[in-house]
Amino acid sequence: MSTPGRKPAVALVGASGYGRRHLDELLDLHRAGAIELCAVVDIGLPAGLAELVEGRGAHPHLGRELAAALEARHPTTVVIATPPHTHAALAEQALAAGCSVYLEKPPVPLLSDLHRLLERASGRRLEVGFQQTPGVVAAVRDALSSHPLGPIRRITGFGALQRPDSYYTRARWAGRRELDGRPVFDGALFNPLAHVVHAALSVASSIHPGWTLDAIEAELASVRPIQSDDLAAVRARSVRGPEVTLIGTTAADRVVEPTLLVVGERGRLTLRLRDLAGTLSRDGADLIELPARAHRSALRAAVLDPRGPADPLLDASAAEPFVRLVSAVVDTVGRPAALTDDAVALHRDGERFITLPGITDTIERAAAHGSLLAGAGRPLGDSRRRGRLEEWSGAMTRPYDDSVATIGEQVSP
Repeated sequence: MSTPGRKPAVALVGASGYGRRHLDELLDLHRAGAIELCAVVDIGLPAGLAELVEGRGAHPHLGRELAAALEARHPTTVVIATPPHTHAALAEQALAAGCSVYLEKPPVPLLSDLHRLLERASGRRLEVGFQQTPGVVAAVRDALSSHPLGPIRRITGFGALQRPDSYYTRARWAGRRELDGRPVFDGALFNPLAHVVHAALSVASSIHPGWTLDAIEAELASVRPIQSDDLAAVRARSVRGPEVTLIGTTAADRVVEPTLLVVGERGRLTLRLRDLAGTLSRDGADLIELPARAHRSALRAAVLDPRGPADPLLDASAAEPFVRLVSAVVDTVGRPAALTDDAVALHRDGERFITLPGITDTIERAAAHGSLLAGAGRPLGDSRRRGRLEEWSGAMTRPYDDSVATIGEQVSP
């Protein structure tokens, strides 16, 4: 709990992976005197961590357990950057101690987890690290205000990434749908491309405030022997408002950065998420270049004002459409279709990468036309499912086959 006159005290849970980026930013704020980095928690504290933080003027509690850090240092904010299936329990623990929480994306696998956290927060600041979304929504709003495209018919978020085999062997949870009885949902769209999914859903809601997920179509496949998918396409529909299509892979033969495409009756807007640069075409006229814009630091805003109001686009309640979509897709489609060398010609770059030749062209073609992958000439076998949300209970009902080998067990020669 905070005390009068005390600068914000921040505990970081998870100091590896994306958590290391958070650590660097928090250390900069600590050195500037804006916060106190009071604790760093990790089940496997990185080598050299103590020397790193002390060398930058911080003397936090270092340990393996959040409970010990809460008791020892009483943070005002807890930043959580741990594996997705651990988020709910850690966030609930921090909220119960009276802390505000900044939770890295993806937030939690299940709607029940999210609703429990929102109830526990009881008005405290609880944000999810979809830090690109506010900039994307503002950039789309500004572009459409200056260059109206008429009624918006569809929004497509897409990206083609390359991830090495080590991406799926770095931890037991990587590439899993479920681990030790807990849902993980580490799919291509649901973790590495989660930003573009959340941004697309948020833009749809900003364009049409009545946008509510009503029906889905989905194609999930994998070129690696993993539980989850590394190639996915999802179409989400609302009774009112634009159609949202989401397409992505981590087995790209050519990288395309996460991008948003907004299509209206009079033209289309393309926006790159990383720097908000893009183009706009309208009524057949020449392309209008949209200059890059800087994203603001959502983490900085959250830790500097822990008792202030959450950004409405990052508040945990704003993550509900994302969590609902992910849970519904996983439960509706079930196990992804396996794309093996028997079915498609895969390419391996030594022992580092496995790619699906031609997939990036297919993703770009599907994005341009608002189709799924099969509609762009890339059928994925028995991978396509449809569902209406009224037919989905909101609770996971499909059992997972835990005997599926991980990439570390089968892919490496």
